[in-house]
Amino acid sequence: MPRTLTRRTVLKLGLASTALAACAPALPATRPAAAPAAAEVAAPVAVTAATEVELAQAMAGAAQALLAALDDPQRAKAAYAFDDAERVRWHWTTPRNFPRNGLPLTEMSAEQKTLAHALLAASVASAGYAKAVAIMALQSDLGNDPELYYVTLFGTPGEGAWGWRWEGHHLSRHFTVVDGQVVMTPFFLGAWPTVNGAGERAMPREEDAALELVTSLGAPAIFQENTLTRHVTQNDARVQPLDPVGVEFAAMTDAQQQLVVEIVETYLAAMPPFMAAAQRARIDAAGLDAIRFGWAGPLELRRPTYYRLQGPTFLLEHDKSRNGGTHIHSVWRDFERDFGMGGA
Repeated sequence: MPRTLTRRTVLKLGLASTALAACAPALPATRPAAAPAAAEVAAPVAVTAATEVELAQAMAGAAQALLAALDDPQRAKAAYAFDDAERVRWHWTTPRNFPRNGLPLTEMSAEQKTLAHALLAASVASAGYAKAVAIMALQSDLGNDPELYYVTLFGTPGEGAWGWRWEGHHLSRHFTVVDGQVVMTPFFLGAWPTVNGAGERAMPREEDAALELVTSLGAPAIFQENTLTRHVTQNDARVQPLDPVGVEFAAMTDAQQQLVVEIVETYLAAMPPFMAAAQRARIDAAGLDAIRFGWAGPLELRRPTYYRLQGPTFLLEHDKSRNGGTHIHSVWRDFERDFGMGGA
């Protein structure tokens, strides 16, 4: 029987619930003081759209509602043409180190913040919204403002090609609609500290499953003794496949393959279920056996490390080189469809 992500997910891993459980410690209700704006809109986080058309319509409606609530100066800050170079200008560092364009939550009224969060909630899965809120809340541990996140819209929502972005420190989510089809890459998720003062982790299985996998695979998976100092693709607008490193999926045992699938599913859980299913279908069609897992650094959780999952259509980089292995930068790239530039 052919190996597919769908088959392994349904029959062996049950990862729909696993991915949600991985996010459970970081649900908005667990930290209302750290992220008050997010807590105010914690209830309507479930994605109700069942198809791509419904998702595009829901996003457009939420974006239109937000734009209608802004005054003219705010709207001028938030809105760009779809073909503006700003659409592919992105970063994960603090706005202090890389100034952002768009309208920050800090300059919105309570009503406008609720509408902005409603737009994010309409665009992702409930697990993806919870993950975003957890990452934003970690800013309080760093002495940063957990509301210094920018909403930027490109084109006219619901008309022709359009898109929008939610971005700030350690969180960069991009949504593009072209010909009624939705693209959600690239997306960047980061965390520092990896464990907050309350002992909660924003990205637990993203760390643990990879460490379990490399420990099982051993030396063949380790392409470098020391960690990389950063993720390779940085904030490039388009990326090409990196050098093949590590162990191929085809050479792994069933248990090791299940860990690869779990890592993939944990990231895809941020997307609405049918969007994640479409990503899985593309990965399956391109061939699971060609996916490679490579690791750089020691085999310890709280040490600087880096890992990479790369297949014919996608690249996942997870870098934990900074601050003694307590600072995550991770990015998912699609070689053909990032920003919708290769067609949806």
